[in-house]
Amino acid sequence: MNIDKDTYDLFSKAIYHTLKKSEPLTFSQVVEGIYDCFKQQKTKFDGSVEWYALTVRNDLHARGTIDVFTQGRKLHRIKK
Repeated sequence: MNIDKDTYDLFSKAIYHTLKKSEPLTFSQVVEGIYDCFKQQKTKFDGSVEWYALTVRNDLHARGTIDVFTQGRKLHRIKK
């Protein structure tokens, strides 16, 4: 799937912003953080936030930007 560069950048920044300020998060918590970022920045997004979050998260993980690991449940954090 191809994602518009502006949309990709919007989600990657929101994911990074969400993960940088806390300990490892579940995917649901990451999505909540994205919604919070959009609300703070007054960003309107008409597509499926969950779908784009998952797609961008998978790409960031494949590029080695974030870690996805299991510790009782699947968690996410910025790679150190």
